[in-house]
Amino acid sequence: MKILIIGSKGFIGSHASRFFSAGHDVWGADVLESNDDKKYYLLDKKNTNFEVIFLENTFDLCINASGNGSVPISINSPVLDFELNVTNTIKLLDAIRVHNPLCKFINISSAAVYGNPPGIPVTEDMPLLPLSPYGWHKLYSEQISKEYFYLYNLQTINLRLFSVYGEHLKKQLFWDIYQKCLRSLNIELFGSGNESRDFIYILDLMIAIDCIINHGLFNGEAVNVASGIETTIKEAAGIFCNAIDKAINIKFNKIVRPGDPLNWRADISMLKSFGFEPQTSISDGLCNTVKWLKENK
Repeated sequence: MKILIIGSKGFIGSHASRFFSAGHDVWGADVLESNDDKKYYLLDKKNTNFEVIFLENTFDLCINASGNGSVPISINSPVLDFELNVTNTIKLLDAIRVHNPLCKFINISSAAVYGNPPGIPVTEDMPLLPLSPYGWHKLYSEQISKEYFYLYNLQTINLRLFSVYGEHLKKQLFWDIYQKCLRSLNIELFGSGNESRDFIYILDLMIAIDCIINHGLFNGEAVNVASGIETTIKEAAGIFCNAIDKAINIKFNKIVRPGDPLNWRADISMLKSFGFEPQTSISDGLCNTVKWLKENK
């Protein structure tokens, strides 16, 4: 299978490139220079154009792992977030429509589309009430993917990723904690610690995407991608800090940041119907992450 990964230099995209290269012909595209890869397209940061990629190549599958992944950035720069997460999605899909209509399309969306769900586990048919521009824009990108399925018969699917973590991630919760731990053994985190997330290790995400490629319906639907296990921030931070240095003390400041949901646990029944089972525990995944961080200071 010939696979194109948009955002191939990012956290998820780079892992996908390595994972799928083992058995497929993988090409990449991103905004970062790359002199050592002939199967790579450099994209313009300000005026992204995907036309040339599909004029020169025909792909079986395109994974859109590009865009802004930061809620705070989306709150401070909503127009930028819209351009990266919405405008680029429709540009990409339209290039596929015109030049490569048999190419399947995986849109990396987010559980942020749910906001604070009315209950857990979170199912795909729950109301969608995002709390941030990032969440709203991911929802718009899902609607565009549906639009191109219903109006143009493109094979599309939306993956609602919950809290992905692992090696090479240099932002979000665990990266922020690690940076604080480098400066002090006494660290302060937002919230009460009782907020919860459904964490999924990056290798498990790759396994999930592989299951979706082989068994997903690609009819514009959305699929929860998570471990199906709820973990409090206090528990996850404790495991993480203990792996760094057992002397670290954590204090929670009781401040809830704008855009942050309270509790998440995904219903992954649909994903499991495609053959997925999580392989890595939160403890093992976080220990692997700490090992990588220590080796790549």
